[in-house]
Amino acid sequence: MAPEADAKKLEKSKRRTERGGLVRRAVCGLLVVLFAVLLPLTASSAWTHRTVLDTDTYVSTLAPVASDPAVIAAVSRQITNELYAALDPQATIADALPPKATFLAGPIANAARNQVQQAVSRVLASDRFQQLWTSVNRFAHQQVVAVLRGDKNVLQTTNGVVVLNFVPLFNAALANASQFVSGVVGRQINIPTVSATELPSAACARISAALGRPLPATCGQIPLFRAASLTAARRGVQIFDRAVLGLLIVTPLVFLGAIWLSRRRRRTLLQLTLGGMLGLVVVRRALLWEQDQLVNTGRAVNKDARSAIVHQLLGGFFDLTMWLLVGGLVIVALALVTGPYRWAVATRRGLAVATHRGRVLVSAAVNGTIPAEDQATVAWAREHFDILRLGGGVVAFLLLLSFSVNFWGLLAIAALLVVYEVGLYRLRPPDTVTLPAPRTEQPPTDGPAGGAGASGTEAAPTVVSGG
Repeated sequence: MAPEADAKKLEKSKRRTERGGLVRRAVCGLLVVLFAVLLPLTASSAWTHRTVLDTDTYVSTLAPVASDPAVIAAVSRQITNELYAALDPQATIADALPPKATFLAGPIANAARNQVQQAVSRVLASDRFQQLWTSVNRFAHQQVVAVLRGDKNVLQTTNGVVVLNFVPLFNAALANASQFVSGVVGRQINIPTVSATELPSAACARISAALGRPLPATCGQIPLFRAASLTAARRGVQIFDRAVLGLLIVTPLVFLGAIWLSRRRRRTLLQLTLGGMLGLVVVRRALLWEQDQLVNTGRAVNKDARSAIVHQLLGGFFDLTMWLLVGGLVIVALALVTGPYRWAVATRRGLAVATHRGRVLVSAAVNGTIPAEDQATVAWAREHFDILRLGGGVVAFLLLLSFSVNFWGLLAIAALLVVYEVGLYRLRPPDTVTLPAPRTEQPPTDGPAGGAGASGTEAAPTVVSGG
């Protein structure tokens, strides 16, 4: 009975082990799939959180937009339209013309519009505007983030709407076109100084008083959301903060958990990496499609400006995911090359041989000493001396074509090429001098006296010994 009981226990233990192995493989596979979903989600969420809610990153992302010609053209058109809406120069010109010439008011006003737009474009392209753009974006972003984080002291609202304050840009354009504005108004205009910390509605009121023309309380402002929705917006930011933090913690744990549970860890590492890379590619393609949609939606005249803004804004995400994909390729390559596969073993053996030969050649070039067991390596280098010299120049040329290098980069490549050529020169084959073959003397042949001369050889001298 005892052997039967032991056999039953062993069978039961074997079934339990098999069930445990199945559960382990199932959980490991689930973690692999989960990681393939979490990695692109974590990368997207972390990039969005940093770009949208970190002021320094936001400003550095949007700062180059102000210098883009397409954006300058679109903004100058918008500001010129607001100026004309506020000043209504066509009515002023019509009042100044004789009744029969009032039909000229429109063409004159349109010609003046081009001059105003050019003046506004000069403002937008100036260094002063670039600094103003950066300071206004920084201040506005700090305000928005402070509001969303719960600070009520910096809240700016207009008619119950939380707004971004771009009144200083509007005021700077007015100041640059002050001569034209004074001509339209009929008196000298002193444009007031407006700071980014001033309430936008109060700044618009001061500009309106200086112009003597009514301006809307929303001039130079971009509405964000209604103040009544502020509570929901703050709650959403809090949830987003916690979600990003949770993803940054959970995603690495899922990766490590799958590796820990796996019994074939190299294969699991490859599955995790390839799955994560596939998820990143899917997200990139979806965002590229959405990017095209954003660029193609809206007024056609502003398409170039939208393209510049969207590409600048999303460029950071594509750079981040590209680096993640490159890192994934490196991990896959290392996992495959270090594996037990036949081709991997042969590759490692070849790399080891190549590394050893490289060390031998460097040592021989530097020290001039060649160990007996490494004579074959140096002999191979000497046999292919000309090819190696040419190869060094070709590699340097390809580096110059592949990379945009400055003066110091060019100098570094040239220095490496010189070091390579000098080291190779020390390995050159030894110079050989071809000596003429020694003349051999042939013994005289039997025959007539002229026989030797006829054969073209000199007869050996006859030595006669005296005796």
